[in-house]
Amino acid sequence: MLGRGRLTHQRRVPVVDLPGASIAYDVVGEGEPVLLLAGCGEPAAAWGLTTPALTAAGYQVVTLDNRGVAPSSAPPAPYSIDQMVADALGVLDHLGLGAVRVVGNSMGGWIAETMAVTHPERVVAAAFIASCNESTAWERASLELARDLARLDVDLPRRVDAVDTLHYLTPSDLQRDEVVQGWLSILDDIDPWRNPGRLGQLEACCAWAADPGRTARWAALRAPVLVVAFELDIDSPPDRARAAAAQIPGARVVEIAGAGHLGVVTHTEQVNGQLLAFFARR
Repeated sequence: MLGRGRLTHQRRVPVVDLPGASIAYDVVGEGEPVLLLAGCGEPAAAWGLTTPALTAAGYQVVTLDNRGVAPSSAPPAPYSIDQMVADALGVLDHLGLGAVRVVGNSMGGWIAETMAVTHPERVVAAAFIASCNESTAWERASLELARDLARLDVDLPRRVDAVDTLHYLTPSDLQRDEVVQGWLSILDDIDPWRNPGRLGQLEACCAWAADPGRTARWAALRAPVLVVAFELDIDSPPDRARAAAAQIPGARVVEIAGAGHLGVVTHTEQVNGQLLAFFARR
């Protein structure tokens, strides 16, 4: 899960009022549309290194902040992945967009996956990054701990989110003081992510990870699918990503070497290259 310590974003964006939430979105570029969906607690601005590559290749890029992450509203918890699918579709409807290419990272991959299953007419092709796998015991335990802390509804020290995000780096990065200190210099300056948005998204993530029936839906996916795995990802290990892709008709799986769960940020060039190659064939 990426983004419990969030990336800084200072931008003014339009907001659309939808049932149950107001969702902030942004549209950049011209061409066939691509929808980018962010992870748990992660702002849409985290796609800042991917959006230029897509627009340069001739795509229109739509990003949004999931409910619970500013500047979108944070309605009372809990949330669900299905609600966030409805939010994403509401933004697309507001923009007059039909079928799109969709990319989801971490929790955003769960939203994209659900959209592709429940609304196949809206998905031209889908890329699931660091997300498409049978949940590990570690993933469930870490999500449940984060949710239980959020349920306490107390102000946690700012450093809690920063260190929580850092453990998604690779072991070699964590052994390099300059890397850790560089990340901390950014993460320590970010405002804490507070309830109800924090608890709302974490409740959605816990429910998704604990659902034993969701993996059975992989066989129902009909859009072309790219599964992107990171070699050192502790939440979505490559072997589980490959096992999931094997159950998705025609899915392609790629593994990016040397990357952990934060691979969208740390290995952006490789991720962008895989997305562009995949979409060029669709």
